[in-house]
Amino acid sequence: MEKFDIAIIGGGASGLAAAALVSKSGKRVLVAERGARAGQKLLMTGNGRCNLSHSPLELGAYHGDAELARAVLAKWEGAERFFASLGLVCVTDGDGRVYPHSNAAASVLDALRLAAFPNAAFMPGTTCSDITPIDGGFLINGGIFAKKLIWAAGGGETSNFGPLGKIGHTIITPFPSLCPIITDKALTRPLKGLRVRAVCRAEAGGKTLKSERGEVQFNDGSLSGICVMNLSRLVRDYGNRLTVSLDIAPDFTPGELREIINKRAGCAPEDRFTGLFRKRIGAALAQRRGDAVGLIKDWRFPVTGTAPLGKAQVTAGGVPAAELNGDLSSKLHPNLFIIGEAVNVDGDCGGYNLAWAWASAAEAARAATRRQDLP
Repeated sequence: MEKFDIAIIGGGASGLAAAALVSKSGKRVLVAERGARAGQKLLMTGNGRCNLSHSPLELGAYHGDAELARAVLAKWEGAERFFASLGLVCVTDGDGRVYPHSNAAASVLDALRLAAFPNAAFMPGTTCSDITPIDGGFLINGGIFAKKLIWAAGGGETSNFGPLGKIGHTIITPFPSLCPIITDKALTRPLKGLRVRAVCRAEAGGKTLKSERGEVQFNDGSLSGICVMNLSRLVRDYGNRLTVSLDIAPDFTPGELREIINKRAGCAPEDRFTGLFRKRIGAALAQRRGDAVGLIKDWRFPVTGTAPLGKAQVTAGGVPAAELNGDLSSKLHPNLFIIGEAVNVDGDCGGYNLAWAWASAAEAARAATRRQDLP
């Protein structure tokens, strides 16, 4: 039977960060990852650039058990210090998004793997199907013993949390948090592939629940873009009572728009919007009856659902904060720590979810190794 000081289940962002920190402490660590290689999903973040945090880190951007996230993040010294300790240089763009200086997600993955290697054993292609508390530690899949366990496998289907459920933890059913919003194909199909700057509002019962400004992309039967995805977790609670409203000319007043459109009063209906929008958007506006200005400032799309879990950048749900201590140790099993997307915490787009991954990994690694000097 192989024995380790600490086993980490899940080789994603939080699991790799925990492995890098535990390795620094000199502990012998195992990283079990069900994929062919640890960190594969990390390579796709930020369109391959890896938006690894946000500066400043707005704590109001977290959802689910947000108070736990805020408490952990408030103690964290930040992505820049963490990655500097691994030899990775970071830069921050004008919107506060933090990236590796190389502008390549592969650099982040390489830095984490290099930091973990001295004392870490990687076991790819390994699904954790069973954990059994035994002798003050854990027996994993019947053949590996670890004194302490960091569970970093989260997201996806409820079945991914099976071993945690078997030892008594509650699992809040995972659901898409950052993903496209499904709507009427008849409204979006003529605009497929177009992008427009807009103020995007989620509304229900005559009230605006959340508003975001950014770029909206029209797809065949869905809306996407960062501002849309930041609204998508509301679909779980409001379902088809939710409507997405777009103001596709947010820098213009209704009066200014009416003056611009009236200057082309003698043109064909679709040409009245030339100079404001792409031709296909003008054609779509011309086909709608009623006040064109009202439509531009409040173009409404009924919500019928979200893209499935597999299409979501991040999923919400997981183990609730009520079952965890402040250092992310389990209240049911003292030598078990639960981090990252496995916890019922999710954040907005812009580096917030990766910031939670690093911060939660650091919190658990410090507690598991009893090393408070880890970044």
